Amino acid sequence: MTSVNQRIVSIDFLRGLTIALMIVVNNPGSWGAWDSVHSKWINHLFLPFSHSHWNGCTSTDLIFPFFIFIVGASIAFAMGGKKQDANNHSKLIGKIIKRGFIIFLLGVLKDAFPYFHFVNGEYEAWGPWDWRIPGVLQRIGLVFILGGILFVKSTPKILLWTLISILLGYWGLLYIEIPGAYDVDLTVPNKNFGAWLDTKLLTKDHLWPNSRKDGWDPESLLGTIPAVASAIMGMLAGTFIKSEKTVLEKVSGLFVAGGIATVLALGWDLLYPINKTLWSSSYVLYTGGIAAMCTAFCIWLMDYNGNQKIARPFIIYGSNALTAYLMSELVSSLIHTIQVGDSSISGHIANFILSWFTDAPFTEIVEGHSDLVWAKFASHIYAFLWMIPFYFILRWMYHRKIFIKV
Repeated sequence: MTSVNQRIVSIDFLRGLTIALMIVVNNPGSWGAWDSVHSKWINHLFLPFSHSHWNGCTSTDLIFPFFIFIVGASIAFAMGGKKQDANNHSKLIGKIIKRGFIIFLLGVLKDAFPYFHFVNGEYEAWGPWDWRIPGVLQRIGLVFILGGILFVKSTPKILLWTLISILLGYWGLLYIEIPGAYDVDLTVPNKNFGAWLDTKLLTKDHLWPNSRKDGWDPESLLGTIPAVASAIMGMLAGTFIKSEKTVLEKVSGLFVAGGIATVLALGWDLLYPINKTLWSSSYVLYTGGIAAMCTAFCIWLMDYNGNQKIARPFIIYGSNALTAYLMSELVSSLIHTIQVGDSSISGHIANFILSWFTDAPFTEIVEGHSDLVWAKFASHIYAFLWMIPFYFILRWMYHRKIFIKV
């Protein structure tokens, strides 16, 4: 049984688990192939390891909001005691802004790496005029700044009311219509206030390259607002975990709160669909509710019953979470860009793994192909193998107590 001041192993485990899963789902051997005969995209991923096409939520769609939830809980653990001294607020907020800005900047630099493209058989430089501004780390940085300041200046009651206000307010914001610009249509990603705002503030040249033509970004600036709500759910959970209640009271409390949030989200989904790209309010409640229940289960399993062996490999990932994510993403970007013959380095590796099952390359495996299931297996084998070298690097850092913080 744990005391209030002991480190919560389950939180370290969940942080590392989400980072490890982010690496897996971001690095398949092949995302899919274009079927020119049927004019459709054929997915080379099994559904649990693939994002929902639009509305809905797969297990992959849980990973990012889980991490945001853990960010919120970590804020509560790290700053809960420090914020009690009002004279310390300015110093705390200064550190929050500095850290959030560094994370945001690292995200921009990461998304632009390796700063060149392979276009029409030649390498071309990719300058700041084309760099993507929104992104995963960018959203985490903004959430850390906004959520951190809010936590320092608020009581749990104010946080709860802020959460409710964000959920309802963002619902309304998505339905703002700009005459002559777009008619609201939440069945597509580019006909809502968030997409319009991104194109006006950032221009299409600074959005996700795959969606610039249509003018939207999966990590839109407006979508950061409900992401803060995801962090607030984590803050409230973290504050509750740090309370003087018994471990079993904390476990049951998180299960009840998480269950209520999940049920409310499923009901709300009938009017306001659960949607990751929009980061809809129903999506916030749904993913936050499941995150709370998973946290409760891990606290019961690891902190109450002491079953911590399973946590060790993921604690290693979580101890240098930002380093793990950046290493994986930078190396992946590099080997996807460098061409060797008629394919990138990553393409050669992926097709080599696929050759264990079939002679057909990924590009030829489209709808109705007899080896489609093998393409999916090979794609995920590549993703899980991708974790291994980074695990050994992080393990080496962990045992030498090298922890890189920003």
